[in-house]
Amino acid sequence: MEQNTWPSLEEWVESEEELNRKITELYESDLSAEEQALEILSYLLERYNLPQTPLEIEDREWEDTGDSWYLPISMFEQIAQLKFVEPENNDPRYLVLNAAYLIHHKLVIDLSQELGDFLGEDELQGLGYRGEDILEAELIPVKKGESWFDKGCTFFTKEMA
Repeated sequence: MEQNTWPSLEEWVESEEELNRKITELYESDLSAEEQALEILSYLLERYNLPQTPLEIEDREWEDTGDSWYLPISMFEQIAQLKFVEPENNDPRYLVLNAAYLIHHKLVIDLSQELGDFLGEDELQGLGYRGEDILEAELIPVKKGESWFDKGCTFFTKEMA
C-alpha cells in the first residue's frame, strides 16, 4: 500500500493562506473563544465542504485512503470524539480546527484506549452522540443492552474506526 504523509495541523494552517488569515483575524478580534470557534466553523464548513451533522453524510461507507481505511464522519461527531480522548483540551477553537483537519485529511482518531478504560472489550454496542450545540457535542459509549436513546443521544453508530 502507498504510504501517505500528512502535514501537521500547524503546517496545514500555514499552507492555507486564506485559512491562516481568517484564524489570525479571529484570534485578534474581541469575540469570545466560542464566537471565534463558531465563525471558523462556518468558514471551514463552506471552504472545505465538510459535513456539520451526521445527517449531512450521504454515503457512510468505508473508504480506502491508500494506506488505511476511513469512515466518513461529521464535524459534530469528530468534535465529540476529540473531547472524549482529550477532555482537558477543551478550547472550542482548537476542537473545531482539529476536527476539520482530521476530516479534511481523512484521518481517524484511535478511541480504543479510552473505550477500553471506560468498558470491557466485549461490552461495547456502539457510539452515541448527544448535544444541542456542536460545541457541546458529547460521545457516549453505549454498552450492550443499553438504549442510546435513553442516554439522550440523537445519533448512534455501530461502525467504529
